[in-house]
Amino acid sequence: MLEVRQLRAGYGPIVVLRGVDLTVGTGEIVAMIGPNGAGKSTTLGAIAGMLPRDGEVLLDGEPLPAAAEKVVQRGVALVPQGRKVFWRMTVEENLFMGAYPKGVTWKDFERRAAPVFDIFPRLAERRAQAAGSLSGGEQQMLVIGRALLSQPKVVLIDELSLGLAPKMVLTLLETIQRFNAEQGTACLLVEQAATAALKIATSAYLLQRGTVVYQGDAARLRDDVDVLHSAYLGQGTARRESALRR
Repeated sequence: MLEVRQLRAGYGPIVVLRGVDLTVGTGEIVAMIGPNGAGKSTTLGAIAGMLPRDGEVLLDGEPLPAAAEKVVQRGVALVPQGRKVFWRMTVEENLFMGAYPKGVTWKDFERRAAPVFDIFPRLAERRAQAAGSLSGGEQQMLVIGRALLSQPKVVLIDELSLGLAPKMVLTLLETIQRFNAEQGTACLLVEQAATAALKIATSAYLLQRGTVVYQGDAARLRDDVDVLHSAYLGQGTARRESALRR
């Protein structure tokens, strides 16, 4: 469904990606892991049209536009790192912003939002509440729900676990599995919590210094994750992984 060929991107004169190839199949969950600075977030930003890019990005065999709004309209949605919500807007208004690029009106919003409220009943309970007053976990639910309201074929999720307790991370990962199974939405998941991400993925990529150094079966990479901690992810992440395994 989503195919990336020789993707190159960076920030001004700083080159981050040096020819990344990856594929996300129909209805597949793919994990992308690697150390800080490896280029994971840059990869998602470039696919989503948030950064200038070179190379090919294809969706269903057709070139994906480089403009962010057109990317959403074609069926690719980004869940950005850092839970970027519209703080002063309500939960309901934030969710509507996800549906707006697809031409959804307020009249149709309730019907469109029903599956999201079913997945995240806490958002339904807080629909009139300001997004900035939500907890970190609730804000992460909100940005995922906002992305799902564009009814994407592929959702790109950047650092789901950032700043969240291990229990909440596991809850959100289970949610990803649920909407993947129920709606068939494919997912490219960038995550520092490698073991947890690899547990729900079918295939995986390991990035190092802007290049892919492993691609293949997620379970196989998960078996080698203890070695990868010291080589790529660092001891701080290793301690966090231990909490997520329990």
